[in-house]
Amino acid sequence: MFHRLKTLLALILMLSLSGCVISPFRGTTTTGTTGTGQLYVVDETANAILRFGGATAVSGNVAPSATISSTQLSAPKYIFLDTANNRLYVANANAGNIVIFDNASTLNGSVVPTRVISSANLVTPVDVALDATNNLLYVADNLEVAVFAGASTINGTNPAVRVILPGFTPGAILLDSTNDRLFVADPVSNAIDVFDGASTLNGSVTAPRIITGSQTQLSQPVGLRIDGAGRLIVSNFSPPSLTIYTNAATTTGNILPAAVISGSNTQLAGPAQLALDPTTNSGELYVADPFGANVAVFSSISTVTGSLNPTPNRNLVGANTTLSGTASATARGVALDTTR
Repeated sequence: MFHRLKTLLALILMLSLSGCVISPFRGTTTTGTTGTGQLYVVDETANAILRFGGATAVSGNVAPSATISSTQLSAPKYIFLDTANNRLYVANANAGNIVIFDNASTLNGSVVPTRVISSANLVTPVDVALDATNNLLYVADNLEVAVFAGASTINGTNPAVRVILPGFTPGAILLDSTNDRLFVADPVSNAIDVFDGASTLNGSVTAPRIITGSQTQLSQPVGLRIDGAGRLIVSNFSPPSLTIYTNAATTTGNILPAAVISGSNTQLAGPAQLALDPTTNSGELYVADPFGANVAVFSSISTVTGSLNPTPNRNLVGANTTLSGTASATARGVALDTTR
C-alpha cells in the first residue's frame, strides 16, 4: 500500500511539473498539441494582418503561417471575420475607411483588398461588426457608430444609412444580432452602454442600460464579447484587466463583476480586442495585447468567478511571431476561425 501511495504521489508531481494541472485555466492544454482553425492578429506597426494556423493550440514563439499586407492598410485597429464567407473586415483608422479581404484564409503577402468602403461618415474607424441577417455593417468611429447597408457587396464611397450618436467616442462595439442588441464601450467614462433595437437606432440615442460605477471595476474598456454562458466579457486597457458580468442581456448600473482577471501572472499589459472560441463548452478567450505584443489565451472563461490572477493557458509571444515592433501598436486586433 505504501509503495502504491508513493507511486501515485510521484505521478501527481510529474503531471504538475509538466504543466498538465487541472484548474479552471489550465484545463488539458499541453505543449505540442496539434490545433485546428486560423487565428488572425492585427499588427498595427507593420500595417499587416498575421494568420496563424493550428489556432486552437498555437502558443509560444512561433512564426505566422501567412502575413496579409497591403499598401492600403494604415494603422489597422480591430477586425471582424465573417467565417461563413471567409471574409475579413478591417477598421483602417489612419486611412478613414474599411478594408475588406475575401478568401482570407488563402491570402499571403501583399494583396489588393477585394473592396474598400469610404464615406464622409468615416474619420478614424476603430471597430467593425456585421449583422449578417440584415446585411448591415456597423463601424465604431469618432463620436458615432455608422451603419452601412449591403455589407456583402458595398464598395467605394457610400453614405451611411444610419448614424448612431451615443454622445461619446466608442472604444469598441459588440453587436448581438440574434437579440438585436448593441453594446458600446466608453473608455473615457468607464462605461458600457447597452442599446436594444439596434437595427433601427438612428441619431442621438440614450442607452436604456449603462454599466458604470466604481463597483464595476471598468478601467478604460476597449474590448467586448459575450461568452457561451451569456456573460459579458470586457477588456480594460489601464489598469489592465478582464471583467466579466453575469447576464449580458440585463446587467446594468453600478454592479460588481462576477469575475475579475488581473495581476502580474496574467501577463496583461494593455489588452484590446477579444475573440472567443465558440466550439468549446466553457470557452477559450483570446486577448490581443498591443502593449504586451502578444495574444494571451485563457481557458474555461465561462465558468470562472471571483478575483483571479492566473497564468494564460497559452501565450503567443516572441520575435518569431513578428509581434515585436513598437510595443504600443502590435497585436491590436484578433479574430478566430475554427471552421478552417
